[in-house]
Amino acid sequence: MRKLISIYRRKDEELRFYQCPNKLSAVITSLDRKQYLNGYDSVRKDVNDFIQNGGEKQIIDFLGFKDYYKVPFERKNGKIKLFPINKQKRVIWTNDDYAEWCDAMKDEITEEEITPEYYDFCCETNLSDEMCNLDVDVDGYIVAFANLGLWNGRRQGAKIVGDNVKDIFSTFNDYDTFYCDPFNVKQESIHHDGTNYILYRVAKDKAQAERLVNSIAYKDMSEESFRRATKSLRPYVAKVFGW
Repeated sequence: MRKLISIYRRKDEELRFYQCPNKLSAVITSLDRKQYLNGYDSVRKDVNDFIQNGGEKQIIDFLGFKDYYKVPFERKNGKIKLFPINKQKRVIWTNDDYAEWCDAMKDEITEEEITPEYYDFCCETNLSDEMCNLDVDVDGYIVAFANLGLWNGRRQGAKIVGDNVKDIFSTFNDYDTFYCDPFNVKQESIHHDGTNYILYRVAKDKAQAERLVNSIAYKDMSEESFRRATKSLRPYVAKVFGW
């Protein structure tokens, strides 16, 4: 029996990943006509390990499924329930939407002012604003669990971020997006070697945070175990923005 792992969408198309024993499949369909458009079907020695180490992103690129967003879902009474659009992905700050910014600013500034330099200035200004908004102490310490895309493959890493929500803005690369999904605060960080996927959660105190970082660094802890051992940072952010 196949198990739905994740769902991605773009405009009127949907990509779904399924797992069977020792098998991974991906299917692209049209949302309007439920018509099959493309797919990927492969046997892996360890499907779970493949997925946790960025396998989905590789297949998405292989299938040419660009400009997508991930759709969170949950299982209730044997049925798949998608979260409403307004609860799926809330961007906190990003410097990775230049094209959208250009379109949005056409009626606000002249064509001569629509430049990458001015975009960078706007991003920096917005970042300063969000750091002020998110100057909120947490009950514990924030720990980052990172799935890193390096030149020699994907690696697992972690660090103690701090005890204030704004401390998540301590790690940047070329293009970054900090956002909330229905459960967590996350970051996608693009650089010349690949993409880092970072999950931010709250440990109860500094001692636990240090133990978690050591366990993650030595690969003695999976992301699933990390989630179980910590609390979500999302409620702190959602309270500030009214989400």
